[in-house]
Amino acid sequence: MENPQAKAVDANSIALPPEAARRLGLAPGAKLDVVVRRGRVEILPDIHSLARVYIEPTSRCNLACRTCVQRGWGEPLGDMGREVFDKLLAGLRAFPHLESAMLGGFGEPAAHPDILRMIAGLKGLGLGVEMVTNGTLLDEKFSAGLAGAGLDRLWVSFDGADTGNYEHIREGGKFKAVLENVKRLTAAGRVKVGMAFVVTKANVADLPKLGDLARAAGVDRVSVSNVIPYTAEMEKQMLCGLAISLGTFSTVEGRVNIDLPRLDISVETREALLKTLGGSENISLMGNALAAAKDECRFVRERCAFIRWDGKVAPCMALLHDHQIHFRGGVRNNKAHAFGDIAAQGLAEIWNSAGYADFRNKVVKFDFSPCQVCGVCHYAETNAEDCGGNLHPAACGGCLWGQGVIQCP
Repeated sequence: MENPQAKAVDANSIALPPEAARRLGLAPGAKLDVVVRRGRVEILPDIHSLARVYIEPTSRCNLACRTCVQRGWGEPLGDMGREVFDKLLAGLRAFPHLESAMLGGFGEPAAHPDILRMIAGLKGLGLGVEMVTNGTLLDEKFSAGLAGAGLDRLWVSFDGADTGNYEHIREGGKFKAVLENVKRLTAAGRVKVGMAFVVTKANVADLPKLGDLARAAGVDRVSVSNVIPYTAEMEKQMLCGLAISLGTFSTVEGRVNIDLPRLDISVETREALLKTLGGSENISLMGNALAAAKDECRFVRERCAFIRWDGKVAPCMALLHDHQIHFRGGVRNNKAHAFGDIAAQGLAEIWNSAGYADFRNKVVKFDFSPCQVCGVCHYAETNAEDCGGNLHPAACGGCLWGQGVIQCP
């Protein structure tokens, strides 16, 4: 991001269509970020206007995937109860800029006995509703139920473009069965389907096959993420160590900006392009940066909140549950953090609390120690504190989501 300037924008001084004003979170006292980027001016929404809520219906799952946090997890498992969900549903009515809900988290949402009721309840608020699934429970009856409840998009995790890779990684799943489940759902045409793919050294050769797999399944989007190194074994499967330490595919001040035109990807160009893209300069294509956001929290920028199965309200996926991250040979024990519990408080009270608002303001500035490149020290052993004096839950410098290598649909 170039030249960010946080300024108050008076809604009366600029004419905006109602939909644009709503999506910017405009309200009395709203503050928007104005960003100048290559001769263009962007206005970013007010981070204090909730726009998207992630809901974890359950932390239970019917598979034992090699890339899952639950292979080395010790937290109790559970389902969101009706009382908690109904209180959440009532609380969401207080947010005029709320646009969408994602049913996901650290478990398999389709395993929740009330999942269709949850989807229908969220649709009743006029929200766009998405859900992530491993696809194993998508039989004909359940698929029809998803469509009937009004689900807008289903994200299905594959992690392999054929039987071998898929069934090696997603233990307990059957590639052909899940593929047929997805084909049946997309053929009905009532629910849009996306594919989620976690790339590792074991399945990176499948990347060029994802387009054909998606077309065969009737899928229109594919979201690719690096693996989260919950264990030492997963760290060895990562493909982003140099990207993190060298800043590859990010925009860094002080580097030369190289602006490329469209080029053939061919025998004549591939070696030169590989060296250029994997180098240490800022690369753009006709003025459009070939870069992921770095030192920036997508969850705060996109005005998200996360509701755990037990009603705890977290600001991001990384703080939803306790877990370990293995990186550079060290282990980081990440402690979960909740700003409140909807079983005891209203969601609006939690979202608008001084502590939660201060946290969002601090994360947008992202003045944290660069734990992801600095190496392993005693500060990096937990997310309790960094060497810049930031205290839990704001030790975000080591967050892999914040470095553009992990993404959620």
